[in-house]
Amino acid sequence: MSRKDRKFTEPGLPWHIVEKAINREIEWLRKVIVPGPAEKVPGCDECPYTFRKMALLIITGKIKAKEFIAREGHDLWDDLTQKHGIKKSARHGGSWHRRMMDVITEYFKDKGFEVIPEPFLNKGRADLGIYKDGYPDLFAEVGTISPYKLWWNLQMLTNSKILIVPDEKRAIEFTCRDDQGDILRSAQEKGPI
Repeated sequence: MSRKDRKFTEPGLPWHIVEKAINREIEWLRKVIVPGPAEKVPGCDECPYTFRKMALLIITGKIKAKEFIAREGHDLWDDLTQKHGIKKSARHGGSWHRRMMDVITEYFKDKGFEVIPEPFLNKGRADLGIYKDGYPDLFAEVGTISPYKLWWNLQMLTNSKILIVPDEKRAIEFTCRDDQGDILRSAQEKGPI
């Protein structure tokens, strides 16, 4: 029996444990992803299975997701939100969105990255495309996002990361697979995934 065939004959985790893990990921995704009313895809963003599909990508190891939360009194962007005059109360308006894009642009340009506004993705456009040789392409979405668009791009993009920035204190990084279907690894990560 080949190694591949053996994989399918080995007993897996009990169904209720897997479902519990999937539901935990769905709950987390619903908490961190802020869908925008103008961006909703009829029948897709309202569909409860869109979040389940993203959770399955995480649970099966096809993507990785990581949430970053700033320390009290700071932001994630070297405190650039103070420089740009971003206040918590103005969140998610057009002015807030533009200023956050400026903050993220300045943050990455200061670190030697090239930042392009509104690059095309597999489905739609990102707010920012962030590029540098030796690093995976990073696509930033500021504020709200269509869950369906996010799910579609997570399963289709390779050698990329998607950064969701719902506010100035948090960011969610999704790491997509590489060309061989493996999760991308940083230079510091070695060995099997």
